Amino acid sequence: MGRAIRQQRNDTRQGERISLHAKLSLRTLDGKPTAPLSRCTNIGLGGLRVSAAEGLPPGTPVRIELLLPSRRIFASLGRIAWSKQTLHLSLFGLPRGRDDDAHFGIAFDGTSPESLIPIARLFSARDDERARARRIRRLRGYSIHA
Repeated sequence: MGRAIRQQRNDTRQGERISLHAKLSLRTLDGKPTAPLSRCTNIGLGGLRVSAAEGLPPGTPVRIELLLPSRRIFASLGRIAWSKQTLHLSLFGLPRGRDDDAHFGIAFDGTSPESLIPIARLFSARDDERARARRIRRLRGYSIHA
């Protein structure tokens, strides 16, 4: 049964993800800040995963501003695709107000292919780093798959 659930989740995801832990600014379409203590935990060309103190209901439109490792700000419109609230038994299920009390996914809306280039560069940099690590292991005589 767990396998069927996993397969369904992978089918809904659009593309590969890369781990990215960065500060994130979320605002409603009228400019009000929302989801305090938001942090991006992974990103792909179709959207990103967020850890925050408060969740947002699915379908909520948001403006996203994310500081990438290249120090460039990625800005986009999106909508909340899914949301999950963490329950803490020590507080009878109430959130603690920490940055990991809620997790949700944001799907990019109306993002042009040109604006996704900085995210595509993250994937390219990761692939280059993996190739470099394989070359170093080979040169030092270590197993590539170690």
